[in-house]
Amino acid sequence: MDCPFDGAVAVPVTMLRTIAFVGPLGFDTLAVAIALGLGGVKPWLPAAIFTVFETIMPIFGIFAGRLIGERFSEPAEILGGLVLIGVGVHAFREAMENEHESKRFSFVSLPAAAAAGVGISMDELAVGFPLGAARLPIVTVLLTIAVQTFLVTAGGILVGSSIGSAFGKLASRYAHAIAGSAFAAVGIWLIVEAVTHG
Repeated sequence: MDCPFDGAVAVPVTMLRTIAFVGPLGFDTLAVAIALGLGGVKPWLPAAIFTVFETIMPIFGIFAGRLIGERFSEPAEILGGLVLIGVGVHAFREAMENEHESKRFSFVSLPAAAAAGVGISMDELAVGFPLGAARLPIVTVLLTIAVQTFLVTAGGILVGSSIGSAFGKLASRYAHAIAGSAFAAVGIWLIVEAVTHG
């Protein structure tokens, strides 16, 4: 006999897994947004550009992760975990750099804004593979990323424009460090889950 609570349990678990994957991307975007705010950038164009690119870029990785995961479930999840750990290490390196990557971003023209969108969404491209391997609901994940990106970008730029330079740089570094820790933790969790349930 089927348990009447199976569906009720599955929804929160899926939601928590989605938050675990998508949440770190928000901290990574927040770090860039605060730095942009310190540079006097207005919030709405970056928020729109980042939302479009950060929502589109994971799709390629998601479908690759799904395709490989259907044939090689455990190896795909382990590989996805390693990718997340690599993204986490990269985020830590960004936190330690003296010159923030946002200084290379420009929004004075559409091509420059598109280049900034591609630059900010490289992590999403990489994270797409483990998202697909974990077989999370694609539409839910992409909608969550879109809403989070817009709110975090606009909010981060507004915060960055209203605080001092020293505090803003520190906040940006901490956001990168938190993102790196979260990516690495989720990567380790994905690997452990794959090995123990494989």
